[in-house]
Amino acid sequence: MTKNPFPSSLSERSQRICGLHERLRATHFGIDTEIQQVLDAFVPWYQFAEAQDRPRTIGLWGMTGTGKSSLVRELVKEAGLEQRTFWLDAGECRDKYWLDKFFDQLEEELDGQPFVVVVDEFQHARTIDQVARELSEPGMLRRFWELLDAGRVVVWPDGWRSNTLDRFYGRLKGKVENGMVVHKGKIVKEARWTMDTEDMDMDLDLGPYVKGALRAAKVREPNWVIPEHLWDDVQEAHIGTRPTQDMFMEKMATLDGPGALAWIEELMRARSVRRVVDASKALIIVLGNLDELYVTDKEPIAELHPDVLLHRHRNIGRSGVQQALLKLFRLEQVGRMGTSHVVFPPIGQATINQLVKREVDKHLEKLTACCGHPVELDASLMEHLSATSAIAVLGARPVVQAVHHAVPHLLSQALASVPPGSTGSIRLAVKDGRPVAWIGIIANLTEEVELSWPVGYLEKDTSSRAKRERIAAHEAGHLLCGTLLAGKKPLQACASTRDAEVGGFVVWDQQREDEPFLRSDILPELASLLGGWAAERILYGANGVSEGSSNDLRKATAKALYWAKKTAFGPSLMQTAEHPSANDIGFRGVLAEAEDKAKEWIEASEKLALETLDKHSTLFHKCRELLLEHGSLGMGQLAELFSPSGAAVDDEIAAVVQDLGRFAE
Repeated sequence: MTKNPFPSSLSERSQRICGLHERLRATHFGIDTEIQQVLDAFVPWYQFAEAQDRPRTIGLWGMTGTGKSSLVRELVKEAGLEQRTFWLDAGECRDKYWLDKFFDQLEEELDGQPFVVVVDEFQHARTIDQVARELSEPGMLRRFWELLDAGRVVVWPDGWRSNTLDRFYGRLKGKVENGMVVHKGKIVKEARWTMDTEDMDMDLDLGPYVKGALRAAKVREPNWVIPEHLWDDVQEAHIGTRPTQDMFMEKMATLDGPGALAWIEELMRARSVRRVVDASKALIIVLGNLDELYVTDKEPIAELHPDVLLHRHRNIGRSGVQQALLKLFRLEQVGRMGTSHVVFPPIGQATINQLVKREVDKHLEKLTACCGHPVELDASLMEHLSATSAIAVLGARPVVQAVHHAVPHLLSQALASVPPGSTGSIRLAVKDGRPVAWIGIIANLTEEVELSWPVGYLEKDTSSRAKRERIAAHEAGHLLCGTLLAGKKPLQACASTRDAEVGGFVVWDQQREDEPFLRSDILPELASLLGGWAAERILYGANGVSEGSSNDLRKATAKALYWAKKTAFGPSLMQTAEHPSANDIGFRGVLAEAEDKAKEWIEASEKLALETLDKHSTLFHKCRELLLEHGSLGMGQLAELFSPSGAAVDDEIAAVVQDLGRFAE
């Protein structure tokens, strides 16, 4: 690591970071603001690292695959710090040797000097479980928190290495005392017979002929006082800089028997005490995936549109990250991480388009050189890859993999149709949803060849039409009741997924979550949850409702009981007492009243949902047909769909709500 010293002058460091933002944004799309925020936190450390007296910490958070690790790798490369940067995986933090090699390198080469440590997957170092209980904290993790907070690395004696040297020292001492003579590091006279560990191993179950041959072989080999298999341990035992092989051999050449004993004893003594390494000049970058900030309940699923996650991201800032961190780490640990947090957005559709173009451009140049034909990708194929390759919840990786998977596969098929000796171009495209190749034969003559997608690429919903129709109706019911009654803003409605357990879903804008939930919101919210159930009842009758509604019913009844018993929305305040199961007849009667109220709410909200869908029958069937045709409706389509009616409750629905409001009194 010392081959790449820390840039010594302020002018050299300034020169390295000049124009760095533009260079980074040229290869990392959709995160211009975040790149600048990272640089704002990085540059002060980079310029004045020697002046700080405790480590500086930067937190990079967001969904998986949003460019956090890639950006940091490029940043340390541009700053000339690759050989001063350590990468740790917090998923291994419960391994008792997790930090040993890292701490050894710090002690040997970077004690008191600037360096960078990057800890990836930091969410796996959590100290709070999912039900807010403290987890047992492994020793290595506690040592990391001390490094992050105080800039101290306490290096304890290496137990296994110390034991190895200790055993060797005992054997060597016995041999010297029994007459072994050493000159210039080599044994010139063997000791009288001693029953040391090596000899005992030889005497276990070997015959006299084999043992004699082994002893003869030992005599014929170079007989160093310190056997070659221990050289690495002896070199590693040095505190500070490890001696080179030449330095080690020079030292060996000066040894006699007592000298060898004194050297090993000195090393053992030095390794037997704890040592404190100064890591105060460090920059610590923690990278963590906080997917739960963006996805809830049935998500994440592959069909979730990239722009839906990007839309949700706008309300997540440092405060959202702090709240998420408090669910993973103890309060004082969150405080130790400081306030320099950068929240990376999910990749949106525009970023996906840029990624596809970049990967295609890189790939085509290599493919053209390999196959000997000019290769082009038609805009139709580029658009198809952009529209179908993304799995929003997995970030950039599926996009890159799709390009590297599909393009060579299509090209290899096209090459099979190229006439022998032809030097014409190959143009890959999509026509009516199917891949094709246009192969140039002569001047203005081309041949169109049908191709096939790779196995596993663009897996489709294989469910029957009857099932798709039911799912479309179910999700249309949720969509209308949530929009017209609860005033929610839909971001995506989907009725065709590859997950048989999910079927479909509606994603709502989370903007209303910051508003207080009122008693008057109960019936619209429950009706929204029961919209799918109501839609199936209207289309298929009371006996034709599918078991797909069970999850909606479970959530609706759970919320109704919660509001009746826990939030003072029920008929009495008594149900919120500390011991709801107390042995008191009257008290149990109050709980029964709360359950009766929850039942009334469920019945009223079911009626409200049915009347709403019946009142807006034309819009309901239009939603169902669009979902059946397209499979998924995005923000633009939904905004256009509801623009004539608006998202507010119209006069007739308002009258229904008012009439049913007596159940919430």
